[in-house]
Amino acid sequence: MNPTKIGVRYEKVPPLEKNFPVKFRVYRSDHVLPHWHEHIELLYFVSGGGTVMLDGAPHRVAAGDLAVVNSSVIHSFLSSSPAEYYCVLIYPDFLADVATDGLLFLPTVQADATVSDCFSSLFAEYTSGGLGGDMMQKSIAYRLLAYLARHYARVGQGEGERQMHRLMLSRFTSVVQYVAAHYSEPITTRRLAEMCYLSEGHFCRFFKAATGKTPLSYINEYRIERASALLLETDAPITEIALSCGFSDVNYFSRVFRSVRGEAPTEYRRRGAKK
Repeated sequence: MNPTKIGVRYEKVPPLEKNFPVKFRVYRSDHVLPHWHEHIELLYFVSGGGTVMLDGAPHRVAAGDLAVVNSSVIHSFLSSSPAEYYCVLIYPDFLADVATDGLLFLPTVQADATVSDCFSSLFAEYTSGGLGGDMMQKSIAYRLLAYLARHYARVGQGEGERQMHRLMLSRFTSVVQYVAAHYSEPITTRRLAEMCYLSEGHFCRFFKAATGKTPLSYINEYRIERASALLLETDAPITEIALSCGFSDVNYFSRVFRSVRGEAPTEYRRRGAKK
């Protein structure tokens, strides 16, 4: 498992394909790790559901619902079973020539017939591959965004607020990169707070607001992700894995592992070996 793929991260979206500023994809998954990017992302759930986290706030979604990820929002998804959903990624260039300054969408839209029709049409154009399909996808995406702007928009941030948000995200990225590089070592919230030029208390509040987790919970979950990979990919003893992932006490490691994975490390390894 690539450590850069674990935990909250800035996601560098691939360049435009043929300069086309809309990307439609179909996914089936029970989780998406926390990340953020400048693009607007629309997630329409076809079957199943779960919890979409947007800047630390949980939003329950079910089949027929839409989750809207505004630009530069930390987001993730978690479900007890795989959900199928359509993903539309809107590149910033798509809205460059229209008046959208400060426009923000509400985080979720429940069972809206117009939204459902737009996504059905997008899926049909995506799968048909017919002549003019790209143009149709673009026109449907404009229709969808215009509809959301008219019916599901909220008051946007001012430029000062946006600049502060981008600054905090930049600092936050440095923190999660530090955790990724030093998870096997002792990590204190004081050290992380210093990286953000914040007091320890302010940093902890900011971190919880951004991720829905305390810094300690985030660090432990990151370490458990790394330990989970080692349990499945190596034959190393559990004690050795615990130490290599920053846990000095194997009993504490086992308790944290169970709280995150819902089972003991030995059970997780045994079940993974049977797959």
